[in-house]
Amino acid sequence: MNILVTGGAGYVGSVCAEELARQRNRVVAYDNLSAGHRRAVVERVQFVRGDIADTEKLKRVCKKAHIEAVMHFAASALVEESVRNPHLFYCNNVIGTISLLEVMT
Repeated sequence: MNILVTGGAGYVGSVCAEELARQRNRVVAYDNLSAGHRRAVVERVQFVRGDIADTEKLKRVCKKAHIEAVMHFAASALVEESVRNPHLFYCNNVIGTISLLEVMT
């Protein structure tokens, strides 16, 4: 199966992507590296640097990789930072997820 893992360079996303690849899936880790780390993505997982709010890029990646399933871990999650900068969290967690859902449909 061809699987897109958003937030694929973060802790949870990278572990999930590695396990999916170990189970012989073709995995694309999609991450803007704002909180993730490129080195967290194992060699057998394709890495694409991009933001989930970039709908057109996300569409191109999904089409090229023939994505059949998505695991979504691209979210801002630090509570203290969310209080200081709620707009950033809204843009990433709400608008970004809407972009991803649009691409998925």
